[in-house]
Amino acid sequence: MREFSCAETFIKQTNRLFLIFFCVIAVCLVIFALYFSNFRIERALIAAGKTLLFAGIIFFIEILLINRRLRKLKVLIYEDKLVRQCGKKQNVLIWNDITGIKMFEKKNGDVAVIRLFIKNPKRTIYLSGFREMEDMANHIKERISNNVPLEEKRWKLDWQSPSKIALIMVPVMIVTMIVMAVICSMGSKVIDIFAISFAFAVGLILLIFRPLAKCDIFNKWIDLAFGAVLIIAGLYGLIEFLSSGKLP
Repeated sequence: MREFSCAETFIKQTNRLFLIFFCVIAVCLVIFALYFSNFRIERALIAAGKTLLFAGIIFFIEILLINRRLRKLKVLIYEDKLVRQCGKKQNVLIWNDITGIKMFEKKNGDVAVIRLFIKNPKRTIYLSGFREMEDMANHIKERISNNVPLEEKRWKLDWQSPSKIALIMVPVMIVTMIVMAVICSMGSKVIDIFAISFAFAVGLILLIFRPLAKCDIFNKWIDLAFGAVLIIAGLYGLIEFLSSGKLP
């Protein structure tokens, strides 16, 4: 049996990505607060500060929970199976259940992500951020059937690098600001309808399709938690919208 645990460098990268994401949200929020307050700095900073304080607490709790989960995460490779373990929970995979493998490498050739396609039940398992990923990849290659298709792809951009992700998020933030500016120009009613619809749509997607859980079964609680929060926020917004008499 061969055991692989999560690398501390990957955990630190994850923390930096969360920090970058939070900073982007903070910048966008402050700009919109300034816009809605007619550029009254004190009023905008107070409104944005309250929201950021609440969001910051949520982000901090999420980071602590994710760090705790990553430090408990292990991959155990046996002759007849692969076990992905997080505390007492296990995700057991028999080698014969693998229908395909796709490996992503960094620019320097190091293995970054191993994607396993499973036939029963049909799903995908991602292995990333573990120590000695190259060694893990070799162990998996040795144990899978020769008939299983194996694809190896090298990244042109390191998707695990916080600095590279930060550069990508700048144009994304600019486009987001432009779209939101267009929506804001349509009036407060359109803004309210958009916000309520967005909360319901994203919340339902997380609860029904569970995209994070498909990548990692141990992320199921994240889908459920965020989905429930967004649905509650959407319901609260809808009640406020209807009670304010904005509908004709």
